Amino acid sequence: MRPGLITVVFAIVLVHTQFGAMTSAMYGVHTTPTPAVFLPLIIAPETTNATPTPIPTATPVLPPPSFTSCSNDPGSAINYPVRIVTVFKRAKPETVRLQNVSAFPVDLTGWRMCSITGGQQHLGIAGTLAPGEIRDFPYTGSGSIWNDNERDPGALYDAEGRLISYWPDP
Repeated sequence: MRPGLITVVFAIVLVHTQFGAMTSAMYGVHTTPTPAVFLPLIIAPETTNATPTPIPTATPVLPPPSFTSCSNDPGSAINYPVRIVTVFKRAKPETVRLQNVSAFPVDLTGWRMCSITGGQQHLGIAGTLAPGEIRDFPYTGSGSIWNDNERDPGALYDAEGRLISYWPDP
């Protein structure tokens, strides 16, 4: 027997018709009127010793490398395995908040965080993010790179140059 199936046990029930005869609901047999017995419907789940097979979760396919410079605005990204949560453009120092949205640790060695409007790289992205971890990365260069007065989206590229996350600067 297969797991998850339900065995249904039922009884043939005699019912009174409007003409006073009893009719078998199952076979259409007519009989003389007698008291009817109604048996309960019993539903019992099948038992099995089998362990259920887990359903695999689909992992997004990473795009091919596309990094050429920080001034190209990609417009969107898969936001996996890391996503840009926000950019604190007015903070001193400017800070990028990233989150590991995968089930595995992510090594950020060689990753690039770009300020699109200025075409500049946000220095200071490094280390390893644990699954689910959210961490702030302050800008470690001199001056500031994020435009505080107008839209300045951000793009995050992995060490192979694949676009991983996009922040539209809402």
